[in-house]
Amino acid sequence: MMLGQTIHKSSFMMRASLIIALALILVGCKDETHQTAKKPKSQPPGLVLAVPPYEMPSNIQQRFHPLVTHLTEQLNQPVQLYITTSYEDQVKRLANGEVDLAYMGPSSYVKTRDNFPESHPILIAAEAPYRAALIVHKHSDINHIKQLNGRSFAFGSYHSYSGHYVVRQLLRLNHIYLRDLQFYSFLGRHERAIMSVVHQDFDAAATTEGLAQRFIELGYPIRVVATSELLAPTVIVARKNLKPELIQSLRESLLFFQSDIKHTGLSFFEVDNQDFTEVEKILYAIEH
Repeated sequence: MMLGQTIHKSSFMMRASLIIALALILVGCKDETHQTAKKPKSQPPGLVLAVPPYEMPSNIQQRFHPLVTHLTEQLNQPVQLYITTSYEDQVKRLANGEVDLAYMGPSSYVKTRDNFPESHPILIAAEAPYRAALIVHKHSDINHIKQLNGRSFAFGSYHSYSGHYVVRQLLRLNHIYLRDLQFYSFLGRHERAIMSVVHQDFDAAATTEGLAQRFIELGYPIRVVATSELLAPTVIVARKNLKPELIQSLRESLLFFQSDIKHTGLSFFEVDNQDFTEVEKILYAIEH
């Protein structure tokens, strides 16, 4: 009898302890949820400038550091550099208002402008026009675009204007289509495409004339076999809802003070949407 009472009492105490423990856990969870809900979302201070990964991140950081410092001083607020994970990532972040500014190639700008009309980016300034280049290994027997029929080819990012669209249009004008290549690949960045030719993994690659020349000066065994006409410029754009007075300050900082940042290799000029008419035609020709 006493054993039964002891067991019953012990069982009761265990159930009571479990109920109390459960209540404490629930209270703790409620308090934690309440505290978490109170925490504000962390926002980076100042402005964020998004740059696509067209080169190695360290090279991009080195190139843009003087520009970011310049804008921080002129605007009297922090400007941070953000290297996106891809060209697509840059477009989405600008369209969603997650970054304030973007350094965009012609095709990325046109796609953002036309595919996200509710988030129409604001043109601020542009770099000087440039050329796309088609490169081969220094000792390659290829001397003309027509000789690429049946050869392998490396593009940069699919969304890169000079690293894909323009050079692919050059191939088309010489009656060479993707089906005519031995094989091809999109390697994501310009220097990856260049290095694939250096290591002779591919017979030819697409890049910019300026970048190809830089690699040649550094002693890499490549040469240019063809270049495009001058292309629409790379631009600095702002998200749609940035304040008009800030837009004006940015434009003045980039245009008026361009001599102060000339040593970065970045200098800016006025730009208009009419400058991208040819871009629209090439994108349509390639994707339709």
